[in-house]
Amino acid sequence: MRVDKFTLALMNRRLVLKTIWERGAINKAEIARRTGLSLPTAIKITDELLDNRIVRSCGRQEGASGKRPEMYEFAGDCYYSVGIDFAPTVLRALVMDLNGMPVAKANRPIPVPEDADAVIQTAAELIDQLLRESGIPLHRVLGVGVGVPGILDLDQGRVLFSPNFHWEDVALLEPLGRLLLQRTSIRWPMRLENSNRAMALGEQFFGSGVGYHYFICINLGYGIGAAAIENGELCVGASGTSGELGHITVEKDGPLCTCGNNGCLEAVASGRAIAQQARNLISSGVKTRILELAGGNIERVEAKTVFAAAREQDVAALDLVRRAGEYIGIGIASYINLLDPEKIVLAGGMSNESLLIEQIQKVVKIRRMRFAGRRVKLRVSNLGEYGTAIGAAAIQLKTLLRQGGLSLTKEQEEAV
Repeated sequence: MRVDKFTLALMNRRLVLKTIWERGAINKAEIARRTGLSLPTAIKITDELLDNRIVRSCGRQEGASGKRPEMYEFAGDCYYSVGIDFAPTVLRALVMDLNGMPVAKANRPIPVPEDADAVIQTAAELIDQLLRESGIPLHRVLGVGVGVPGILDLDQGRVLFSPNFHWEDVALLEPLGRLLLQRTSIRWPMRLENSNRAMALGEQFFGSGVGYHYFICINLGYGIGAAAIENGELCVGASGTSGELGHITVEKDGPLCTCGNNGCLEAVASGRAIAQQARNLISSGVKTRILELAGGNIERVEAKTVFAAAREQDVAALDLVRRAGEYIGIGIASYINLLDPEKIVLAGGMSNESLLIEQIQKVVKIRRMRFAGRRVKLRVSNLGEYGTAIGAAAIQLKTLLRQGGLSLTKEQEEAV
């Protein structure tokens, strides 16, 4: 296959920028050696990246004999990105630099999930608030990434179906971008991504997936979802719907799921499902500490209430946690048998519950095939509750690396 000059130049820029980003401090000769490019080509591209303020000098190489070569590093703190997570009950947003360092973050409860206009309005207000609080020049912000649960049209920026919000065919990026333009006078590039896949990007660039080429991130929270990174790339699927782990059937005649099917993993083992099962037990007269921990109000029973009771060795709560862990473990073991990943990263609010994780690990060990996943590592994410927002913001870093740098506006150049 013949490659034209433009494509070849782009490929070379990607190589050089990715090498500098991965290696940290590195000299031009080492860049040439690691990329396989000629030294003049490596020097030319590095100088172009210096001009764009994507790369900067970071001193001379220590310990070298003779004239010590100049060292260069990725200037990740020169530009910023916004990420926002449309979680089922709360919006979480942050502004971070391209090294993954947050400079401002906050959350707001979602007013009425079914009211898309109100949710989008709240999102715009939250982003505007964070940009003001951060104090950074707005022209240093490269764009906004948005993570939403459900089936999405990524090209059109639309939510085709989100059972958690009860949305169908909702335009998201266009109205959000318009509201931000009204507030900031800037029209930023905006990218939409499924919240589970955004979470996986966060792990890939800044979390437990760093250095792994093939891993799966599993989101255990209000709902259940997953996303896979294969050969360093996010798996999206032919129609953009990959990763719906929560909607595999685990009980043929199980409870109705928000997606419309019966017996989905999410319907029996998610945070929402655990809370509903606890409320059902209380209503049927089962004696349990769960109601007491909810202040005697059954409507205040949440998954975290059940986990708190389980830590106190409440029998009913322990049984609910054991049952959820068994179903989730079966789902993860199936993923391992199918895909043979290097690593499984457990994220989301329920990933911090040790009793649940212990049960999951036990079931995975039993249920996976004898020789499948022999080397797989099961780890809990360290990114915390803002993991999806971090991943949404990381979309701009991914775009920058794919483009081999930026074509900066005059305002951006002056802002650096």
